[in-house]
Amino acid sequence: MRRLFLSILCLSVFLATTGHAAPIDDARLKALSWLIQNQNDDGSFRGAPGLEVSQTAAAVEGLVNAGLTKGNTYASAVAWLQNYQAYSTDSLSRQITALYKAGRDTSALATQLINWRNDDGTYSWGAYDHYSGSFPDTSLAMSAIKTTGTAYASAGYTMSFIINSQNTDGGWPYYKSDLGTPPSKVIPTVQTLLALNQYKTVYGIQSYINNGVAWLKSQQTSGGGFGEGATGTVLETALAYRALLTELGSSDTAVISAQNYLITQQQSNGSWGSSVDPLLTTLILAAVPAITLPDTNSDGIPDALQTSALLGANPNNTPTGRTFAKGNGLSVASVTTATALPPATLNQPYTTTLAGSSGWALTSGKLPDGLTLNASGQISGTPTTLGSFSFVYQATVSGSVVSTDSQIQVVSSSSTQVPALPGWAMLLMALMLAFIIRHAGKQAISANF
Repeated sequence: MRRLFLSILCLSVFLATTGHAAPIDDARLKALSWLIQNQNDDGSFRGAPGLEVSQTAAAVEGLVNAGLTKGNTYASAVAWLQNYQAYSTDSLSRQITALYKAGRDTSALATQLINWRNDDGTYSWGAYDHYSGSFPDTSLAMSAIKTTGTAYASAGYTMSFIINSQNTDGGWPYYKSDLGTPPSKVIPTVQTLLALNQYKTVYGIQSYINNGVAWLKSQQTSGGGFGEGATGTVLETALAYRALLTELGSSDTAVISAQNYLITQQQSNGSWGSSVDPLLTTLILAAVPAITLPDTNSDGIPDALQTSALLGANPNNTPTGRTFAKGNGLSVASVTTATALPPATLNQPYTTTLAGSSGWALTSGKLPDGLTLNASGQISGTPTTLGSFSFVYQATVSGSVVSTDSQIQVVSSSSTQVPALPGWAMLLMALMLAFIIRHAGKQAISANF
């Protein structure tokens, strides 16, 4: 009888581990398929204006979570993030976190983030440099600092600002007001819980976390969703799912219910939300538990999708038909964190040699028009187009294949820099977003998720 029991047990374990993937893993594969096919030519993921950093950063985190850190999809998204100049605390914090997880040096960006902190006694962060503090922004900044291991001497003061502003119901509002108590909301509570979770081994804040978790769980609908309306929203559920999963683990009933809700909301093409907006899809991919998906040929497409109809007519190709915009979108000399190679002059012969001992090959991006890379690692030719051109190349260094982000700027004989965004345009964008956040309405939710 004992042998029969053991045989049945072993068979059950075998079937559980070799059968169909769990529903969340199936959902992940479908979402990755959609993501791979819907990346922009410059490497970014963008839908609603102003959220491109959030979406691209979440996409990078989702790819890292799936173990897909090779190929054009990943490399070009990371290159775009490196070339982006952030103007808001939200964007800079997400940029830092994603780039750090991608193995990039974020020390200069982290220093910039700390310099944006308020020195008014709250030690908080607002929407922009030295704006009045808000809890989504402060929490995002603190998470970025902790994730990267950046030295920050005022962490205890910032923690005091956060925990002392917790509402009596356990949640957090978008901002602290001198006139009354703003109501607790899902999004600032989620971001605050994610930050506190990272600091709970340093400070005695577990009781604040417990109260926040209790309030958050009380906001869950009978169908598993979180947020506004009778059933909640995918956006707020995705964020709440990430916070609860981080704090409580995958076996918690609230986490399971939220996960099931998200799975039922996935569209047949693998995305969530609008088919032209990657916001929800990237956020959910960044939230699901980490797993390493087999990718035998290191092309950034998991083996499970190589022969799948999910990738359309040409599933064995890296993102099909992709071309890269010149400069990967926002590359500007002096603000990019890619390795800058010697500048080239328009219509003048150019030669430079890349680092490495063998095996040079471009993996994403684009060389300046008129330049080519040969088998000896030499870039040469005569550039014919002005601009900054970012690319990623692989080469053997000390016996290992290493990927390097690089950039070549092509200038005219009298030019030294590519123009950046005009100051008036940056100011206008800042004022518009500040107005939205100040009123903490529905638009503020989109600006600070």
